[in-house]
Amino acid sequence: MDLGALAATVVAMLSSGAYLLGVALFKVAANRMEPLHGSHPFKLARQMLITPIWYAGGFLAAAGLALQWIAMSSLSLPAAQPAFVSGLVPLLLFATVLLGERLTPREWGCVALAALATLLVALSSTGFGSAGQPPSPWVVVALTLPALSLPVAMFNFGELSPIGVHARRPTGVAYGLSIGILIGTAELALAGIALFHDAGTPIMATPYPYLLVLAGALGIAQLQISLQRCRLAMIGVIATVTAKTYLLTVSLILYGYGWPGCRSVLLLVTGLALSAAALAAIPPYHDPPRPKQEPPPPPTNGPVQREPRRIVPKYSLARQASAPSAGSSHIGYEKFAFTPRSPKPDGENVRSRN
Repeated sequence: MDLGALAATVVAMLSSGAYLLGVALFKVAANRMEPLHGSHPFKLARQMLITPIWYAGGFLAAAGLALQWIAMSSLSLPAAQPAFVSGLVPLLLFATVLLGERLTPREWGCVALAALATLLVALSSTGFGSAGQPPSPWVVVALTLPALSLPVAMFNFGELSPIGVHARRPTGVAYGLSIGILIGTAELALAGIALFHDAGTPIMATPYPYLLVLAGALGIAQLQISLQRCRLAMIGVIATVTAKTYLLTVSLILYGYGWPGCRSVLLLVTGLALSAAALAAIPPYHDPPRPKQEPPPPPTNGPVQREPRRIVPKYSLARQASAPSAGSSHIGYEKFAFTPRSPKPDGENVRSRN
């Protein structure tokens, strides 16, 4: 299907937006699943199949891949690279506005650096030619076999990271790199189907459809696990930049695009170097900001008021008067006696001692 350059660019942008919005729904589905682990693949598949919102995300992701196939049929990969990355804009909006995720200034700087790298790659696309002849199936297998084994090892390394109350939350660099290489391999196979579907050889006789299914399934499984542990914004940025960088570099070797002039080569190399620098600058761990503690109340003026200590004596000294005896001229006298004290209400006859 041949489209004009403008129409193909719009289709490429729509494909990126649909695919990454599907990834956002995968994040929502991951929050509703039980804890996922790569060592339990059947439990992982079951959790995905019994979560209804996961099907909506899968539909959007599949629609994005279909639109990407249409765009690749009319645009060269270097020219389509910026359009394929443009879906990060709605993804970041979804993560920051709806999910409430927060990126540090360093992480925003990495995102800006990746955007600059994409712009340089787009400027270098004018010097590329069209794809050459289909490569040998053995060459395809030799180039993509490490891409299937390396991400599995990287993901297992991420699985060994410490967990628990005091474990630091990973940013998702290892997860994003492994997912990006797998998704990039699947897109590489999709590009081969788009470029050589009318070359005379049946598509099912080529390794492209099998490579697409295998790499895509592994990528989606690792993506679902990583979204349950890491932030959507960082996983989306790392995986997308890694996938598009891998797709571009390997396709230049595998599909024989005409080598550009000196200026385009300089822009391309600079863009790829900035993409690698953006990925390397992302911190490996994410420490969420601590909640602000309320300051203690100010001290009161003057001495500290203490409750007086009340002492209630057991006996009271009572004064008794005696009457004079009959026929005596003496005046009556007073005598004192200790009598038990009856309980008094609070506040009466209280002696305080500070």
